[in-house]
Amino acid sequence: MLRRLTFLLAANCAWAGIWPDTWHGSKRLSSAPIQPEDAMLWAEYGGEAAERALYDGPVGRFAASAWRLQDATGALAWYQAARPPKCTPVRGSLASCVTPGGLMLVRLNYVFLFEGWRPLPRELDELARTAPAMRSGGGLPYLPGYLPEKGLVRNSERYLLGVHSLQKFLPWVPASVAGFEDGAEIQAGKLELGATAADYAIFYFHTPQLARIKEAQFRKQPGWLVKRSYVLVAVFPPGVPENLAKPVLDALEWKAEVVRNEATAPPPVPNVAGLLLGIFKLTGVLLLICIGGGAIFAFFAALARRRRVRLYGNDDHYIVVRID
Repeated sequence: MLRRLTFLLAANCAWAGIWPDTWHGSKRLSSAPIQPEDAMLWAEYGGEAAERALYDGPVGRFAASAWRLQDATGALAWYQAARPPKCTPVRGSLASCVTPGGLMLVRLNYVFLFEGWRPLPRELDELARTAPAMRSGGGLPYLPGYLPEKGLVRNSERYLLGVHSLQKFLPWVPASVAGFEDGAEIQAGKLELGATAADYAIFYFHTPQLARIKEAQFRKQPGWLVKRSYVLVAVFPPGVPENLAKPVLDALEWKAEVVRNEATAPPPVPNVAGLLLGIFKLTGVLLLICIGGGAIFAFFAALARRRRVRLYGNDDHYIVVRID
Protein backbone atom coordinates (compact mmCIF):
# COMPACT_ATOMS: atom_id res chain seq x y z
CA MET A 1 0.00 0.00 0.00
CA LEU A 2 2.85 2.38 0.87
CA ARG A 3 4.47 1.67 -2.48
CA ARG A 4 1.25 2.47 -4.32
CA LEU A 5 0.71 5.73 -2.43
CA THR A 6 4.30 6.75 -3.12
CA PHE A 7 3.84 6.04 -6.81
CA LEU A 8 0.61 8.00 -7.02
CA LEU A 9 2.22 10.96 -5.29
CA ALA A 10 5.12 10.87 -7.74
CA ALA A 11 2.70 10.65 -10.67
CA ASN A 12 0.83 13.74 -9.46
CA CYS A 13 4.09 15.67 -9.38
CA ALA A 14 5.11 14.56 -12.91
CA TRP A 15 1.92 14.90 -14.92
CA ALA A 16 1.99 18.60 -15.76
CA GLY A 17 3.23 19.96 -19.05
CA ILE A 18 2.50 17.15 -21.51
CA TRP A 19 -0.12 18.95 -23.60
CA PRO A 20 0.78 22.36 -25.10
CA ASP A 21 -1.40 25.44 -24.62
CA THR A 22 -2.11 25.55 -28.35
CA TRP A 23 -1.82 22.84 -30.97
CA HIS A 24 -2.63 23.08 -34.67
CA GLY A 25 -4.82 26.11 -34.11
CA SER A 26 -6.73 24.57 -31.18
CA LYS A 27 -6.56 26.05 -27.69
CA ARG A 28 -6.35 23.97 -24.54
CA LEU A 29 -9.36 24.62 -22.34
CA SER A 30 -8.39 22.42 -19.40
CA SER A 31 -6.07 19.61 -18.35
CA ALA A 32 -5.85 17.16 -15.48
CA PRO A 33 -3.71 14.19 -14.46
CA ILE A 34 -4.85 10.66 -15.25
CA GLN A 35 -4.83 8.19 -12.40
CA PRO A 36 -4.17 4.67 -13.74
CA GLU A 37 -6.73 2.11 -12.59
CA ASP A 38 -3.94 -0.41 -12.00
CA ALA A 39 -1.04 1.50 -10.45
CA MET A 40 1.15 -1.60 -10.19
CA LEU A 41 0.73 -2.38 -13.88
CA TRP A 42 1.55 1.26 -14.73
CA ALA A 43 4.69 1.07 -12.64
CA GLU A 44 5.72 -2.30 -14.11
CA TYR A 45 5.44 -0.93 -17.64
CA GLY A 46 7.58 2.08 -16.72
CA GLY A 47 4.91 4.77 -16.55
CA GLU A 48 6.20 8.30 -15.95
CA ALA A 49 3.35 10.76 -16.49
CA ALA A 50 -0.23 10.86 -17.77
CA GLU A 51 -2.49 13.79 -18.63
CA ARG A 52 -5.88 14.40 -20.23
CA ALA A 53 -6.70 17.70 -21.92
CA LEU A 54 -9.71 19.31 -23.56
CA TYR A 55 -9.17 21.39 -26.72
CA ASP A 56 -11.33 23.64 -28.84
CA GLY A 57 -10.47 25.10 -32.23
CA PRO A 58 -11.02 24.90 -35.99
CA VAL A 59 -11.56 21.10 -35.86
CA GLY A 60 -14.11 21.45 -33.06
CA ARG A 61 -13.92 20.36 -29.47
CA PHE A 62 -12.03 17.17 -28.70
CA ALA A 63 -10.38 15.37 -25.78
CA ALA A 64 -6.79 14.14 -25.82
CA SER A 65 -5.10 11.79 -23.37
CA ALA A 66 -1.38 11.05 -23.20
CA TRP A 67 0.61 8.47 -21.27
CA ARG A 68 4.41 8.79 -21.20
CA LEU A 69 6.48 5.70 -20.40
CA GLN A 70 10.17 4.98 -20.15
CA ASP A 71 10.54 3.41 -23.61
CA ALA A 72 8.63 2.21 -26.64
CA THR A 73 8.32 -1.36 -25.32
CA GLY A 74 6.50 -0.15 -22.21
CA ALA A 75 4.36 2.14 -24.38
CA LEU A 76 3.28 -0.79 -26.56
CA ALA A 77 2.49 -2.88 -23.49
CA TRP A 78 0.37 -0.07 -22.01
CA TYR A 79 -1.37 0.50 -25.33
CA GLN A 80 -2.42 -3.14 -25.52
CA ALA A 81 -3.68 -3.11 -21.95
CA ALA A 82 -5.45 0.27 -22.02
CA ARG A 83 -7.02 0.51 -25.49
CA PRO A 84 -10.82 0.48 -25.74
CA PRO A 85 -12.27 -3.02 -26.30
CA LYS A 86 -13.98 -1.99 -29.56
CA CYS A 87 -11.04 -0.08 -31.01
CA THR A 88 -10.51 -1.31 -34.58
CA PRO A 89 -6.83 -1.99 -35.44
CA VAL A 90 -5.40 0.01 -38.31
CA ARG A 91 -4.41 -2.23 -41.20
CA GLY A 92 -0.69 -2.88 -41.28
CA SER A 93 -0.06 -1.42 -37.82
CA LEU A 94 0.55 -3.18 -34.51
CA ALA A 95 0.26 -0.01 -32.45
CA SER A 96 -2.75 2.02 -33.59
CA CYS A 97 -6.52 1.60 -33.69
CA VAL A 98 -9.56 3.74 -34.40
CA THR A 99 -12.89 4.26 -32.69
CA PRO A 100 -15.93 6.14 -34.06
CA GLY A 101 -14.47 9.63 -34.23
CA GLY A 102 -11.33 8.74 -32.29
CA LEU A 103 -7.80 7.38 -32.58
CA MET A 104 -5.35 5.63 -30.24
CA LEU A 105 -1.72 5.03 -31.13
CA VAL A 106 1.82 4.55 -29.88
CA ARG A 107 4.39 7.21 -30.78
CA LEU A 108 7.84 6.23 -29.47
CA ASN A 109 7.46 6.16 -25.66
CA TYR A 110 4.04 7.86 -25.70
CA VAL A 111 0.51 6.48 -25.97
CA PHE A 112 -2.06 8.95 -27.29
CA LEU A 113 -5.85 8.71 -27.27
CA PHE A 114 -7.95 11.25 -29.19
CA GLU A 115 -11.71 11.43 -28.75
CA GLY A 116 -13.73 13.55 -31.14
CA TRP A 117 -10.96 14.05 -33.72
CA ARG A 118 -8.42 11.97 -35.63
CA PRO A 119 -5.25 13.99 -36.24
CA LEU A 120 -3.31 13.44 -39.46
CA PRO A 121 0.37 12.40 -39.53
CA ARG A 122 1.60 15.97 -40.05
CA GLU A 123 -0.44 17.10 -37.05
CA LEU A 124 1.03 14.28 -34.97
CA ASP A 125 4.51 15.34 -36.08
CA GLU A 126 3.74 18.85 -34.85
CA LEU A 127 2.66 17.42 -31.49
CA ALA A 128 5.77 15.25 -31.26
CA ARG A 129 8.00 18.31 -31.50
CA THR A 130 6.44 19.74 -28.34
CA ALA A 131 5.93 16.58 -26.27
CA PRO A 132 8.44 16.57 -23.40
CA ALA A 133 10.89 13.68 -23.03
CA MET A 134 9.79 11.87 -26.18
CA ARG A 135 12.31 9.13 -26.93
CA SER A 136 12.50 5.73 -28.57
CA GLY A 137 14.41 3.56 -26.13
CA GLY A 138 15.18 1.02 -28.84
CA GLY A 139 11.97 1.13 -30.85
CA LEU A 140 8.97 -1.17 -30.80
CA PRO A 141 9.68 -4.86 -30.11
CA TYR A 142 9.37 -7.45 -32.87
CA LEU A 143 7.65 -10.02 -30.68
CA PRO A 144 4.02 -8.91 -31.34
CA GLY A 145 4.54 -9.64 -35.03
CA TYR A 146 4.85 -13.36 -34.27
CA LEU A 147 1.24 -13.66 -33.19
CA PRO A 148 -0.77 -15.33 -35.97
CA GLU A 149 -3.33 -13.12 -37.69
CA LYS A 150 -5.70 -15.98 -38.44
CA GLY A 151 -8.05 -16.60 -35.53
CA LEU A 152 -6.61 -13.86 -33.33
CA VAL A 153 -9.30 -12.38 -31.11
CA ARG A 154 -9.42 -8.64 -31.67
CA ASN A 155 -7.63 -6.59 -29.00
CA SER A 156 -6.74 -9.67 -26.96
CA GLU A 157 -3.01 -9.03 -27.25
CA ARG A 158 -1.14 -8.32 -24.02
CA TYR A 159 2.57 -7.63 -23.68
CA LEU A 160 3.95 -8.87 -20.37
CA LEU A 161 7.05 -7.42 -18.73
CA GLY A 162 6.81 -8.61 -15.13
CA VAL A 163 5.11 -10.70 -12.50
CA HIS A 164 2.10 -8.44 -12.03
CA SER A 165 1.14 -8.36 -15.73
CA LEU A 166 1.71 -12.13 -15.85
CA GLN A 167 -0.69 -12.73 -12.96
CA LYS A 168 -3.21 -10.31 -14.44
CA PHE A 169 -3.29 -11.56 -18.02
CA LEU A 170 -1.76 -15.05 -17.96
CA PRO A 171 -2.44 -16.48 -14.49
CA TRP A 172 -1.91 -20.13 -15.49
CA VAL A 173 1.84 -19.48 -16.03
CA PRO A 174 3.83 -19.73 -12.76
CA ALA A 175 6.07 -16.72 -12.21
CA SER A 176 8.86 -19.08 -11.15
CA VAL A 177 9.17 -20.52 -14.67
CA ALA A 178 8.39 -17.40 -16.74
CA GLY A 179 11.99 -16.17 -16.65
CA PHE A 180 11.55 -12.47 -15.93
CA GLU A 181 14.65 -12.58 -13.77
CA ASP A 182 16.57 -13.42 -16.96
CA GLY A 183 15.03 -10.60 -18.97
CA ALA A 184 12.20 -12.55 -20.59
CA GLU A 185 9.36 -10.78 -22.39
CA ILE A 186 6.03 -12.32 -23.31
CA GLN A 187 3.47 -11.57 -26.01
CA ALA A 188 0.12 -13.16 -25.18
CA GLY A 189 -3.16 -13.27 -27.05
CA LYS A 190 -6.28 -15.31 -27.52
CA LEU A 191 -6.82 -17.50 -30.58
CA GLU A 192 -10.06 -18.95 -31.80
CA LEU A 193 -9.52 -22.70 -32.00
CA GLY A 194 -12.68 -24.41 -33.05
CA ALA A 195 -15.59 -23.19 -30.96
CA THR A 196 -13.47 -21.79 -28.11
CA ALA A 197 -10.86 -19.09 -27.59
CA ALA A 198 -7.61 -20.25 -26.01
CA ASP A 199 -4.65 -18.38 -24.53
CA TYR A 200 -1.50 -18.37 -26.63
CA ALA A 201 1.81 -17.04 -25.33
CA ILE A 202 5.16 -16.48 -27.02
CA PHE A 203 8.18 -16.09 -24.72
CA TYR A 204 11.28 -14.26 -25.87
CA PHE A 205 14.67 -15.00 -24.28
CA HIS A 206 17.96 -13.27 -24.97
CA THR A 207 19.93 -16.38 -25.96
CA PRO A 208 19.01 -19.72 -27.56
CA GLN A 209 20.72 -21.52 -24.66
CA LEU A 210 18.34 -19.89 -22.17
CA ALA A 211 15.39 -20.62 -24.44
CA ARG A 212 16.42 -24.29 -24.54
CA ILE A 213 16.53 -24.45 -20.75
CA LYS A 214 13.12 -22.79 -20.46
CA GLU A 215 11.67 -25.11 -23.07
CA ALA A 216 12.63 -28.09 -20.93
CA GLN A 217 10.99 -26.49 -17.88
CA PHE A 218 7.82 -25.71 -19.84
CA ARG A 219 7.49 -29.28 -21.06
CA LYS A 220 7.43 -30.44 -17.44
CA GLN A 221 4.27 -28.42 -16.81
CA PRO A 222 1.21 -30.73 -16.95
CA GLY A 223 -0.79 -30.36 -20.13
CA TRP A 224 1.27 -27.60 -21.74
CA LEU A 225 1.84 -27.70 -25.52
CA VAL A 226 5.27 -26.25 -26.31
CA LYS A 227 7.26 -25.30 -29.42
CA ARG A 228 10.69 -23.60 -29.54
CA SER A 229 12.20 -21.71 -32.43
CA TYR A 230 15.66 -20.37 -31.61
CA VAL A 231 15.05 -17.72 -28.90
CA LEU A 232 11.23 -18.03 -28.97
CA VAL A 233 9.14 -20.51 -27.02
CA ALA A 234 5.40 -20.74 -27.76
CA VAL A 235 2.98 -22.27 -25.27
CA PHE A 236 -0.67 -23.33 -25.15
CA PRO A 237 -2.27 -23.98 -21.74
CA PRO A 238 -3.72 -27.31 -20.58
CA GLY A 239 -7.00 -28.32 -22.15
CA VAL A 240 -6.29 -27.12 -25.70
CA PRO A 241 -6.75 -29.93 -28.26
CA GLU A 242 -3.36 -30.85 -29.68
CA ASN A 243 -4.69 -31.26 -33.23
CA LEU A 244 -5.90 -27.64 -33.20
CA ALA A 245 -2.80 -26.22 -31.52
CA LYS A 246 -0.23 -28.06 -33.66
CA PRO A 247 -0.68 -25.99 -36.87
CA VAL A 248 -0.22 -22.78 -34.86
CA LEU A 249 2.89 -24.06 -33.12
CA ASP A 250 4.39 -25.43 -36.32
CA ALA A 251 4.03 -22.02 -37.96
CA LEU A 252 6.26 -20.33 -35.36
CA GLU A 253 9.60 -19.54 -36.97
CA TRP A 254 12.25 -17.15 -35.70
CA LYS A 255 13.18 -14.57 -38.32
CA ALA A 256 16.69 -13.39 -37.63
CA GLU A 257 17.95 -10.09 -39.03
CA VAL A 258 21.69 -10.29 -39.54
CA VAL A 259 23.99 -7.50 -40.68
CA ARG A 260 27.26 -8.90 -41.99
CA ASN A 261 30.31 -7.08 -43.31
CA GLU A 262 31.73 -8.77 -46.39
CA ALA A 263 34.96 -8.12 -48.29
CA THR A 264 34.33 -6.41 -51.59
CA ALA A 265 36.34 -6.68 -54.82
CA PRO A 266 39.67 -4.80 -54.67
CA PRO A 267 39.76 -1.49 -56.51
CA PRO A 268 41.23 -1.57 -60.04
CA VAL A 269 44.95 -0.88 -60.51
CA PRO A 270 45.57 2.77 -61.44
CA ASN A 271 46.31 3.36 -65.15
CA VAL A 272 49.67 5.11 -64.86
CA ALA A 273 50.14 5.42 -68.63
CA GLY A 274 46.75 7.03 -69.01
CA LEU A 275 47.51 9.39 -66.14
CA LEU A 276 50.79 10.53 -67.77
CA LEU A 277 49.08 10.94 -71.12
CA GLY A 278 46.43 13.09 -69.48
CA ILE A 279 49.11 15.25 -67.86
CA PHE A 280 50.84 15.79 -71.24
CA LYS A 281 47.52 16.68 -72.87
CA LEU A 282 46.70 19.16 -70.14
CA THR A 283 50.19 20.69 -70.41
CA GLY A 284 49.80 21.06 -74.18
CA VAL A 285 46.42 22.74 -73.80
CA LEU A 286 47.85 25.19 -71.27
CA LEU A 287 50.81 25.97 -73.59
CA LEU A 288 48.45 26.63 -76.48
CA ILE A 289 46.38 28.96 -74.33
CA CYS A 290 49.48 30.85 -73.22
CA ILE A 291 50.93 31.13 -76.76
CA GLY A 292 47.58 32.10 -78.24
CA GLY A 293 46.99 34.69 -75.54
CA GLY A 294 50.48 36.14 -76.08
CA ALA A 295 49.98 36.31 -79.84
CA ILE A 296 46.67 38.12 -79.47
CA PHE A 297 48.22 40.60 -77.04
CA ALA A 298 51.17 41.23 -79.39
CA PHE A 299 48.81 41.78 -82.33
CA PHE A 300 46.77 44.42 -80.54
CA ALA A 301 49.93 46.04 -79.13
CA ALA A 302 51.32 46.37 -82.66
CA LEU A 303 48.09 47.98 -83.87
CA ALA A 304 48.22 50.47 -81.02
CA ARG A 305 51.84 51.34 -81.87
CA ARG A 306 51.08 51.96 -85.54
CA ARG A 307 48.21 54.24 -84.53
CA ARG A 308 50.51 56.34 -82.31
CA VAL A 309 53.08 56.66 -85.09
CA ARG A 310 50.40 57.81 -87.50
CA LEU A 311 49.04 60.40 -85.10
CA TYR A 312 52.14 61.71 -83.36
CA GLY A 313 54.94 60.78 -85.70
CA ASN A 314 56.69 58.66 -83.08
CA ASP A 315 55.86 55.98 -80.68
CA ASP A 316 57.82 57.36 -77.78
CA HIS A 317 55.78 57.24 -74.60
CA TYR A 318 57.71 60.11 -73.05
CA ILE A 319 58.02 63.82 -73.94
CA VAL A 320 61.62 64.92 -73.65
CA VAL A 321 62.42 68.63 -73.29
CA ARG A 322 66.05 69.51 -73.90
CA ILE A 323 67.48 72.72 -72.55
CA ASP A 324 70.83 73.54 -74.11
